[in-house]
Amino acid sequence: MQPSKDICWSLTIGMVQLAFMVLPVQAQECSKPIGKPNMVLTDASITKETFGDGTRATFECTTGYVSAGGSRSVTCTAGVWSEVKLTCKKRSCGNPGEVKNGIYILDEGTEFGAKAAVTCDTGYMLVGSGVRNCLVGGWDGRVPVCQVVKCGKPPTIVNGGPVIPSEEEYEYKSVVGYSCEKEFTLVGAKSIVCEKDGEFQPAPPECKMVSCPAPVVENGVRIEGRLPPYKHKSYVTYKCNDGYEMTGQASLTCEIEGWSASIPTCKATDGPPDPGPTSPPAANNHTWKIVVGVLVGLGVSCIIGFIIYNYTARARASYLP
Repeated sequence: MQPSKDICWSLTIGMVQLAFMVLPVQAQECSKPIGKPNMVLTDASITKETFGDGTRATFECTTGYVSAGGSRSVTCTAGVWSEVKLTCKKRSCGNPGEVKNGIYILDEGTEFGAKAAVTCDTGYMLVGSGVRNCLVGGWDGRVPVCQVVKCGKPPTIVNGGPVIPSEEEYEYKSVVGYSCEKEFTLVGAKSIVCEKDGEFQPAPPECKMVSCPAPVVENGVRIEGRLPPYKHKSYVTYKCNDGYEMTGQASLTCEIEGWSASIPTCKATDGPPDPGPTSPPAANNHTWKIVVGVLVGLGVSCIIGFIIYNYTARARASYLP
């Protein structure tokens, strides 16, 4: 008696199922995972080339970066890694420190890899390195120092007194004053300044013996001022004698380069009068006409009087015996 087809088919299916239940199923593995920028696998995970189903791999931020949130691990499931959630950002070094009498130039901010360069204020100079680098552990080096510029002793001048104040060295913008010994005159700037290059400016003054020659004013007399010798800033004033008129300035002051103006002169004013015009000016024609009229009138009167006189004399003569 042969078994039915249904029974055979059922036995076949059962045997297949039994075989699958007996033989183990091989799960899919994952290759080494790839993270986002600026992160790497940890030492425990980076040495593996494959990861079994259900295993984890761990990431960490690279040097100079720190975690900005998200899980550090991923899981292998049926040959596929879960999504990488970790994010990394640059490490911040914060403020590089306050520089007295200077400022930082931060072109790249204060994060990992940035540089902070110091520029000192005018009149100050950098001592040591002026650059700090943002590294893993923060800013390297120390806060830079800007030191004030100093000048040495100022120049001495011949026939000059001691400078004021008298120091061994002078800081930027310090002022030094000069003076001269008696009988000498200070020529130039009375004071000089310690500038940013460590030198005094402007050039120091000089002490000169200033004198002016005694003025000679003919036909004139000195009315103000002292007698010679004439030193710096001595002054004199002259006046011309009667009958003379002055040309030039009456008062003179003795300056560094000599008298403040040319010596005046006195010229005579009582010479012969200038000849008058040969013909009367047009503006005086009316006056001349009056004079001529008067003269003509006097002449006519004289003639008439002479005629009357003669006639009277003759008449008297005719009546006489």
